[in-house]
Amino acid sequence: MRTIEECPYCGDDQGYYTKEQVRGRITYAFNFDGSEAENGDMYDGLSYSGGKYAYCLNCDKRLFRMEETK
Repeated sequence: MRTIEECPYCGDDQGYYTKEQVRGRITYAFNFDGSEAENGDMYDGLSYSGGKYAYCLNCDKRLFRMEETK
């Protein structure tokens, strides 16, 4: 995966994001007292696609193409 120190457009160093599409179903668990139960694995059954490009968190400009990690 490519890394850069800052956005070449705005100079911000917060980071970048990708745009993903997610499909599937989650189970959100609660304890009987109404509090949230352990839900650490609730996203395991989802399918993700997209994420081809990285975008600046600050100015939303497209920065680079994400590389395959397979």
